[in-house]
Amino acid sequence: MLAITCDKCRRRYTATDEELQVYLREAEGKKFALVLCPHCGKPSKVAADRITQALRFSPSAANPPEATE
Repeated sequence: MLAITCDKCRRRYTATDEELQVYLREAEGKKFALVLCPHCGKPSKVAADRITQALRFSPSAANPPEATE
């Protein structure tokens, strides 16, 4: 989870790990990802490195699901 402050309305919100993975895939090859504010709907730039770092410390990354056969 990553706390983000909207550039337009200045409200703070937290993006979930699933949302961050989607934003990171969209920003592949770019320095920034556009993250939409749930309050005003305007996009804010978030560095791809910051998203990668937040996902690195997420609980889902620490405990990957085991494959069942």
